[in-house]
Amino acid sequence: MEEYRSNMNILKEVLRGKRPHDDVEFVVWLKESEEHQKCYEEALLQAASDLRIKKSFNRQLVWNRVLDETRKKERVRMLRRYFVRYAAVLLPFVILFAWWLLKTGDVESSVEVTANEDGIMLFLSNGERVNISQFDSTGVLEKNGMKIRMTEKRDQIVYENHDDISKELIYNTLSVPARAEYCLTLEDGTKVWLAATSRLKYPVNFVGTSREVYLEGEAFFDVARDTSKPFIVNCATFSVKALGTSFDVSCYNDDEFGLATLASGKIEVALGDQKKVLSPGEQALIKEQSLSVKEVNILPYTSWMEDRLYFFNEKLESIMKRMARWYGIEVCYADPGIRELHFTGNVPKYTDIEKVFDILEFATHLDFSLEKGKVLISRSKK
Repeated sequence: MEEYRSNMNILKEVLRGKRPHDDVEFVVWLKESEEHQKCYEEALLQAASDLRIKKSFNRQLVWNRVLDETRKKERVRMLRRYFVRYAAVLLPFVILFAWWLLKTGDVESSVEVTANEDGIMLFLSNGERVNISQFDSTGVLEKNGMKIRMTEKRDQIVYENHDDISKELIYNTLSVPARAEYCLTLEDGTKVWLAATSRLKYPVNFVGTSREVYLEGEAFFDVARDTSKPFIVNCATFSVKALGTSFDVSCYNDDEFGLATLASGKIEVALGDQKKVLSPGEQALIKEQSLSVKEVNILPYTSWMEDRLYFFNEKLESIMKRMARWYGIEVCYADPGIRELHFTGNVPKYTDIEKVFDILEFATHLDFSLEKGKVLISRSKK
């Protein structure tokens, strides 16, 4: 029984960010049995579920209602300190209560943040720049005869291939700014979801023995199968090769590492002479001149195209980089050690960022102060 309690304490410390996920003692426990691995997985899923609030809420109203329900107003300060300090333990209760408040209709809905479609640019082979918001039903005709059009729902760009298109190799580039993401279907049927602050250069028509594109930033690829033409994503320092599969690639210039995460099929990641073949559920980490592979929970890397950002035992610095790219903000830390804290959960994307910070403050021991596009993160003094 004592050993069980000790193991559970280790697990809790990992989930709360007090221990890194690669802590030696935790890794030993995790590898002891499949039951331990299942326990960890269920704990991660539960933690994510606990943070899943579909609307933001008025923080003060939640506190007032909690205190009214308990009829212990004289304990306001003590309750606040208790909830902030032990938020990880009591979070499910608080979230459930907040969810109940939302259903009553007494809580104001947050201002939704819409995608920044006006800033998404398509660069044609002749250098012409086209704002996708200006696309009409007739589309655009490239010089090789390829027609580029917008779908009826205006949610993606499609390249329509025809037999009479010339075999000249020409490129287009799609550029996506902050607070935006976009989907395009390449001429071979491959679908690409491009994340915020990312660029993809690609052939209008794939010519030759391979299908090669060039990525800066992050994108999720659902590759059309063609065994005669491997699909290759080229980043600044590494490349990813696939035949027919779905995977995510992240290679932002301001990150210290690159990532390739496989959802289905198989891919080969290459860094110079080093090569690794990945199976579903595995992730390649490219850092400096090192290439390594590990198993991961793929949800954060394969679901960012939806309406939430997920993170599993992830460093706060990494989480805030993603949020900065989406919201177009600058992040500063009052204490460098804050960057190393680990968290599990998810936050809504199409919500006013101050409301998102309210949720994070409610669930952590941190303060988020936003002013003129810059957020300062500090340890809570409460």
